[in-house]
Amino acid sequence: MELYRSLHLNRLSLGVQHMPQSTFRKGDLLLALLLFPLYSLTNVYRYTKHPLSQSIEASKNTFYRLKNDSNINWRSLLSKCNNKVLKQTAGLASPNKEFDKCLIIDDTDFEKSTYKTEHVGKIWSHVRHCRFWGFKGLFLGYWDGKSFFSLDFSLHKEKGKNAKTPYGLTTKQRKVQYSKKREKASFGYIREQELTNDKISTAISMIKRAVKQKLDIQYVLMDSWFFCESILKSVLLLKTDIHVVGMVKMAKAKYSFKGEQYTAKELAQLLKRRKKVKKEKALNLFCAQVQVEYKSIPLKLFFCKTSKRGKWHLLATTNTKLGILKAYEIYSIRWSIEVFFKESKQYFALGKSQSQDFDAQIADVSLAMIEYNVFSLAKRYDAYESMGGLFEHVKDNATELTISLRIWGFILELLRIIAEFIDSDFNELIINLIKNKPEHNKIFRLIEMQLPGAA
Repeated sequence: MELYRSLHLNRLSLGVQHMPQSTFRKGDLLLALLLFPLYSLTNVYRYTKHPLSQSIEASKNTFYRLKNDSNINWRSLLSKCNNKVLKQTAGLASPNKEFDKCLIIDDTDFEKSTYKTEHVGKIWSHVRHCRFWGFKGLFLGYWDGKSFFSLDFSLHKEKGKNAKTPYGLTTKQRKVQYSKKREKASFGYIREQELTNDKISTAISMIKRAVKQKLDIQYVLMDSWFFCESILKSVLLLKTDIHVVGMVKMAKAKYSFKGEQYTAKELAQLLKRRKKVKKEKALNLFCAQVQVEYKSIPLKLFFCKTSKRGKWHLLATTNTKLGILKAYEIYSIRWSIEVFFKESKQYFALGKSQSQDFDAQIADVSLAMIEYNVFSLAKRYDAYESMGGLFEHVKDNATELTISLRIWGFILELLRIIAEFIDSDFNELIINLIKNKPEHNKIFRLIEMQLPGAA
């Protein structure tokens, strides 16, 4: 709660002054939404039936209007919260300046149970190797040398190859799918346009926004899907001291080596013939490295495989001074975004919004990212070994608070009954209890009458 207070949610402008929920402080509504995971609240309806709702007696429609409002700039809100969180990490920074600070770009699948959710379509999962209803979530994260923080995201849909069923939707399904008109000047409309943008150009925009925030960045990490000419050139143009490290497909792309053009497979065979493949004991891999040019961009390529007859994997970097051990050490940081996906889906319901409104989908993902970042900071303060350990600890405390609220409600109800029984004013009875003066308290006199010697 102290960390949530430090975000100064009450000072953030949500741009919904014209909405009915303005009778409530917007920061309080936002804080209530951020507390949902701690009380195992999966949606607004459950909140209205929970003791936590006594803190903000807002109806479910108040929260729905907030999340469904296309005029709220959730990207700006997320950015402002992140700036406050990252400022606090500056005071917790390690004196060891050798830690590499990286931006990480990757995507994940958000499965939905029905096609009726606005803009949902069929997406292909490279993990499950099948298609299902949902969105592709593109995320940019930041590793500051010790902790991972989620910075930015966008949702995407895939049109598919069948012109008769774009996005996997039949004509009948498109007609019954939820839809909403948004003003072109609204932030919800901008998010709506991102749905059909290609992920490479969107990733470049995210990286540019992160660099403008003046974060300390040495590397941009990505897997083979994002490693391409446009991202390489865009990153190198931003700042001369930011480099790219990523996996590369063993595809047909040509690399220039000593005036000749080679594919990755041809280069691997050439290095093998020249006996440049060596066993790296620290990695337990067979490796070879070579400096080349790709589209006039200097690259250092690292070919690795687990056995002599194994399949080659290719790692590349624009920092030609790196050795194989350091390059793999830096690339291994990319795994932190996979951990973020797993933990956020497990603890903060990332991508599990049940709302049909696309604006609410954006709101729920933004809230999950803020929750994760605050917990990531809390984990750093309290030195928990895992996010799960911290989450369970805080959740247990929240459960105790819930039980206390229920017990207190029971006590209040009991006191009302007693006040009626002894013909006393309820407020006066509470005041006497707080003052703790038995000689003036009818309850204590009643106990003495019924149970002699109880006093």
